[in-house]
Parts: sequence; structure tokens; C-alpha cells
Amino acid sequence: MVSPKQRSAADQAIPHQLTRSHKSRVKIPNKISIGVLLALLSCLILSFQNIIINVIFNQSWLFGLQNVQVGGLMAPGFGNSLLILWLKMLVVVPLMAFVARLLYPSVWRDIRRCAHSGDLPLFSQIVASSFFLFLSQVLLYLSLGLIQPGVAITIFFIYPIVTVILTGLLFGNRTHLFPWDLFSPHLVRGLVMVGVVGGALLISLPSLAAKQPSSELGVLAAAGAGLTFAVYIILTQVSARKLNPIPYSFINFTLILVFSSLSLSFPLDQSWRFFVEPTHRMAVYLSCLGLGVITLVSYLVQNLAIRLIGGRPASIIGSTAPVLTTVLAVGIIQQGLRLQEIIGLFLVTLGVVTLSMEKLRHQSWKRSQ
Repeated sequence: MVSPKQRSAADQAIPHQLTRSHKSRVKIPNKISIGVLLALLSCLILSFQNIIINVIFNQSWLFGLQNVQVGGLMAPGFGNSLLILWLKMLVVVPLMAFVARLLYPSVWRDIRRCAHSGDLPLFSQIVASSFFLFLSQVLLYLSLGLIQPGVAITIFFIYPIVTVILTGLLFGNRTHLFPWDLFSPHLVRGLVMVGVVGGALLISLPSLAAKQPSSELGVLAAAGAGLTFAVYIILTQVSARKLNPIPYSFINFTLILVFSSLSLSFPLDQSWRFFVEPTHRMAVYLSCLGLGVITLVSYLVQNLAIRLIGGRPASIIGSTAPVLTTVLAVGIIQQGLRLQEIIGLFLVTLGVVTLSMEKLRHQSWKRSQ
């Protein structure tokens, strides 16, 4: 027999248990929502950085106001792109040394262990990945100075397709490359590749048709940035298995600073050298200081987003960067796209999002096995 007191105590416990289970169910959607918002914020911050780089190179009317003219601090070129990257990394690396310890307390222990491991293949992979990231950034900055930001970033986003193709060629997974079989499970991936390449061509044609050397160079630089970034991703995927992403990123940033310092010290041809008017130097320094802070804030926000929702969902949200960059360019510096370019932007963004979702679905399927 259960006494009335015991029964009443049990009855009172049931609502409390239900409340606790309900709260645990509520926490999951809240966690996902916060992660999605953080990933969007990180993407928005990086898109804003693209606008700043374009403005540094080109005079623009801020928000369409005729009395608010900004930018045009230096001419777009290889040397000036190097200079912007170098000044930005002078800010990023010291701040990253502080932030990295907050995000991952064992960062310095892991870096020392990596340095003393004597793992030459790992060292070479880290140095190579840092170099390709450095080269990608320089080419992207050059492109942002020569053509519209929305066009440059859309062309740059061919890198996921290049990554898939290079991964297949290098590691032998050729079934993912060109799936001609209509009943192949990889048909979607093949259609995505065609769509992204077609979209990149559509958005590039107006710049190429202008027959201006600067526009053609801008398109080629954006494509080169995408290609080199794809190589960086592949090298990172191979080498990051042995090192936590946060110390890995810190080493990347440090080596980028080294590469940019060495490049600026080389006796380059006159057309490749950097030059800033003395009256514009302070504005350039402050702009690059802002770029450094923005880069680190974006990295921090993205890291938090990945912890909440995972890397694949965050990459899906990050695929909206071409659209966000274009929207910001229209709103801030009044640089819109033509219909043909909008169609190309849509095809590239849809293709990259679809590819990221397909990878997420495949990853979920593998975990369920």
C-alpha cells in the first residue's frame, strides 16, 4: 500500500520532472538559434571587411550622399594589397595571441609540442597551407580593388568546387568528380559543379567584355584567390588532424605576417611596389587597424558559432557571403549588379549552399552507420 503522503509527494514530483525535461528541450533550439545568428554575424562582418578593402582602393559616395566621399587612399595593385595585408596582420597576430589562450588554454603547450615533435611532413604542410592562404588573401584584396566587391567574392567562391575536384584527383576519389550516370548518387554534386562554374562565368562576362586590363586582372585575381584558397583548405584538412584548429590558425596568421614582411622587403618591379601618399598614410593605418580588429572579431564569433552548431552548418551559412557582400555594396557604396550578374550570383550561391548541405547529409549518414 502507498500512503496518501507518498502518493501526493510523487504527484508533486511529476510536474517538476516534466518542467526539467521541457527546459532541456527548449535549450537545444535556443542553442541552435544563437549559433545560427552568430554564424550570420561572422559572415556579415567578413562581408563588411570586403567593402572596406574596396573603399580603401576606390573613392565612393557613402550611402549615396553627395557630400560624404570616402576612400581612394591608394591605387589598387599587388604591392598595395601586400601592404594592407601586412598592416592588418600586425594587428591580428598580437591580438590573436591573447584571444587564442581564452578560446583554448592549451594553445602554447600544443605549439611547443608541435615545434619539438620533429614532424617534418607536418611542418611542411603547415608552412605550405599558410603560404597558399597568404597568396589567396593578396589576390583577393587585389581583385576587390579592381572590380565590384560582389563580383569578386562570387568568383572567389568557386573554391568549394575546386576543392572537391582537387580532392578527387589527389586522393583518388574520382567518383565524385564527373558523374555522367543519371542514376549516380553523385549526380547532384555534378550539377552543382556545372551551376557554380556557369554562374561564375555569367558574373565575370561583363567585366571581361569591358576590355579593360584592370577588370580582366580583377577577374583573374579573384579566380586565382579561389584556386589558392582551395589548395589551402586541402592542406589544412590533411595537417589539422594533428593539431587543434586554434593553435593551427595562430601559426597560419603568424606565417602570413612573415610572408608579407618578406614580400614587401623584396626589390620588386616599380609597378609591383607599394605606394601611399603621405597625406593618406594615417587614414590607411587606421583603416588597416579596423580591418585587423574586424578580422579577429569575425574569427571569434565564428569559433563560438561552430561550437554551438558545428562546422558544416556554419559553412552553409558562410556560403551566403557573396549575397551579403553584394547587399552591403549596394547599401553602403551604391555598387549594384546587372541582371546577368545577379543570375550568376544566385547560381554560385545556390550551388555552394547545396554542396555544403550535401556534405552535411553525407556526414550525418556516416555517423548513423
